[in-house]
Amino acid sequence: MGSDEAYNFVFKVVLIGESGVGKSNLLSRFTKNEFNHDSRTTIGVEFSTRTVQLNGLTIKAQIWDTAGLERYRAITSAYYRGAVGALLVYDISKHLTYESAERWLKELYDHADPHIVVMLVGNKTDLAAVRSVPMEDAKDFAEKNGLLFMETSALESINVEAAFNTVLTEIHKKVSSKEVTRGSINAVTLSQPKASAEDAQEEKKACLVLIGDSGVGKSNLLSRFTRNEFNLESKSTIGVEFATRSIHVEGKTVKAQIWDTAGQERYRAITSAYYRGAVGALLVYDIAKHLTYENAERWLKELQDHADSNIVIMLVGNKSDLRHLRAVPMDEAKAFAEKHGLSFLETSALDSSNVELAFQTILTEFKVVLRLAARDRALAGLSRGGHGRMSRS
Repeated sequence: MGSDEAYNFVFKVVLIGESGVGKSNLLSRFTKNEFNHDSRTTIGVEFSTRTVQLNGLTIKAQIWDTAGLERYRAITSAYYRGAVGALLVYDISKHLTYESAERWLKELYDHADPHIVVMLVGNKTDLAAVRSVPMEDAKDFAEKNGLLFMETSALESINVEAAFNTVLTEIHKKVSSKEVTRGSINAVTLSQPKASAEDAQEEKKACLVLIGDSGVGKSNLLSRFTRNEFNLESKSTIGVEFATRSIHVEGKTVKAQIWDTAGQERYRAITSAYYRGAVGALLVYDIAKHLTYENAERWLKELQDHADSNIVIMLVGNKSDLRHLRAVPMDEAKAFAEKHGLSFLETSALDSSNVELAFQTILTEFKVVLRLAARDRALAGLSRGGHGRMSRS
């Protein structure tokens, strides 16, 4: 989960613009120096990080690729929050993608910090032969709206590095002048490298994922635990939502970052990226809907295919307030959990029953796993160098 590398700042930057303009390839070119000719439209949100050196400072850029498809745009508002930079991307060969820039800019300003650094990016300069957006038009639009401007080619790797580095440099200027405030979710973290090691001892980070079918109450478990809220009109999550909460576990502060992955079958392909790095998972079903319980085995397989082998998993029968409509006997679920080595608990996000306990339990188990792993490493070290150590003692 956490990285040991020291850095001075973490800057969250979002890529926005219409579908097909090359946002995902700008992301992969900058963070992995890769380009995918078969790049498919992003459904939901993908993100990646890269640490760069700018003006003698170490900056960790956390870059988010928001869904460009019109029908998914409602999911992006959560991802604007905390962003201190944005690349508004259009395709120089498709004028309609440029015309949409004004609408994207409005949406960005509706949700983001008013001092966010924004760069207008005309991507696909390798298609100059079929250009439909004159560079001067785009420059004028950028100047009129106080934006930075650059043309890039993710394919040929032209100006990609320059675009991101320019935005990161501008963000740093604004942060230094206190124009941009520290964001609530990993937006800007001013770290003191000497103190950071001590802070790491005090506060462990733990990434947890909520998985299971759509409609079982994952989003309400998330909101009940992190904000003590319940929404009776909760809609199915499209893509991925997350929230954080710091709690005390065994005398230590643990910062839980909890991800609510898309439960709807047609979106499940996007979730694999979110399993990576997870140390715990709540596999949720609805006690009043047997089919959601039947699907638990498939979810478990997907989790085990993508997640760390040491991940701590709890089977959660949610909506215990609907016990009069119970379709899944508790003993049956308990037996399933025991068979697969999972923890088990029934909860109600509605009346708050066992929600706190579920998350506390999984985080406590995570701490136990950490201790055991540390012990195993120590024993392995002794077995490798045991004779030498004994002769010196």
